[in-house]
Amino acid sequence: MVDGAAPSEDGAAATWFLDTIRLQPASGEPEDERVVRPSLGILFRMAVGPGADYYAPRFLEFERVGHGLPGWNWASLWVPSAWAFYRKLWIAGVAFALWPLLAVAAFGLIEPHLGDSWTAWLVCAALLIWLVPGVVASLVADTLLYRSTRRLVRKAEAETARPEDAARMLATRTPIAPGMALFLGGAAVLLALGVAAPNLRTWYADHVVRTRVAEVLAAIRPLQREVEDWWGLPDSAPVPPENEIAGVQRAAEIVEAVDVSPASGRVRLTLGPLVPELSGRTILLAPVLDRRQQLRWICVPVGIPARYLPEECRRN
Repeated sequence: MVDGAAPSEDGAAATWFLDTIRLQPASGEPEDERVVRPSLGILFRMAVGPGADYYAPRFLEFERVGHGLPGWNWASLWVPSAWAFYRKLWIAGVAFALWPLLAVAAFGLIEPHLGDSWTAWLVCAALLIWLVPGVVASLVADTLLYRSTRRLVRKAEAETARPEDAARMLATRTPIAPGMALFLGGAAVLLALGVAAPNLRTWYADHVVRTRVAEVLAAIRPLQREVEDWWGLPDSAPVPPENEIAGVQRAAEIVEAVDVSPASGRVRLTLGPLVPELSGRTILLAPVLDRRQQLRWICVPVGIPARYLPEECRRN
């Protein structure tokens, strides 16, 4: 049903701006929330500029339900900050530019706990630093632009007496800022790369070291099982010297020396030159009995920073 004032003799072409369309209410929605002024479609188009055919129908739907809705905006997926600056969404552009920096900090906290999996490391880095910000931006982009466009339309209507004057006022405004998008969006990308690349390179190197240390600890487990076999038996002989490196896929550059204490069963690993950061450093693996008289191993790094240690050595 169309409601509106009768057109005047000299303004028949413009009076449709004042009309309203009453859409059929959907189930469960109050009827008074279904009224949308057709003039808004024109004003939204004038305010939003490029892409009006895409945005205006969505903005009318948002207006109909009274709020923005999640959507999917491909334009904002790849470089969210550049899209926001292009659309003159300055606050959103700054927020999207800062997000990768916060994501890098978050990844730095998560990275030591990702274990030895290269896949988990790469996927987590890509998700936090690139994909998640883009997906979030794509979901909220239409709503952000709708709110900005709606404010512009309301301001134009408040400053003019007639809808056609509001449309002319909006038409004089430049709705996009391609130059600022290129400059500020490019600066945001360079900032993100400048912060992320050195940190990722450092964390990658740390991950390589942790992986190699984890390989050494995994290789020494057969020797630990031998120690467990004779642990606590009074007539047990010490581990024979020829078995000290049993199970170790030993290359001299990985493990420089492996020593077992006959008295305590403690295993001392001296790391070799394959890991230059830890060459000559030692890891002690000490067997202990817990309250239930179950044997477990404690990893005691000597002079090794925590960032180089696998999870099993950081828990102790």
